[in-house]
Amino acid sequence: MHKQRIILLIITFALPLWGLGGVLRAQSLKDLFLKMPQEVCPALSEYSRLELVDNQKNNKTMQTRNQFRYVSTMKALTDNYAHLVVSNSSEKELKLLTQNDGSHIILVISTVHCDSIADSSISFYTTEWTPLDATRYISAPTSAEFRRISIDPASDRLTILITNPLAIQIDDSGIPAETRTSSQTLLWDATQNQFITH
Repeated sequence: MHKQRIILLIITFALPLWGLGGVLRAQSLKDLFLKMPQEVCPALSEYSRLELVDNQKNNKTMQTRNQFRYVSTMKALTDNYAHLVVSNSSEKELKLLTQNDGSHIILVISTVHCDSIADSSISFYTTEWTPLDATRYISAPTSAEFRRISIDPASDRLTILITNPLAIQIDDSGIPAETRTSSQTLLWDATQNQFITH
């Protein structure tokens, strides 16, 4: 009888831990990148994403031919961060953010480039890739401004370079020259589940 109780206790405690281990393994951004819906990055098919991850495993250059026949390059890929150059005019950063209950959400920064001008947008998703309301985690950007946003993967610090379109200057060749009018730094606060002014 005593032996049966011991076995029952082992099963009772082992099963939740085993399940938790499966959850933690599923939190790897590499795994989430492979499961990412194509609408998050239309240029990359499931095969292209798998090729990028496999190239890293095989110590090859992380490049693939995207849906538009251009080369996409993964600049960085870890268990919680990815930096993808989709084309000469666009890039994406993905970051796994920890919340106060130990769960995670996915931050996606999408940036488009036009000559020297860059404009970024931010999206948030659950680890099941369900879209979340971005205003819960960061102040909504002003649509009348161009914002170049990037994140430091080590500190979860956002850097936002803000350009007023009225301040953009055109050089003699007719190409716009970016004029940065201000900048802002935000830091992810896991206790509040949002980016705060730093």
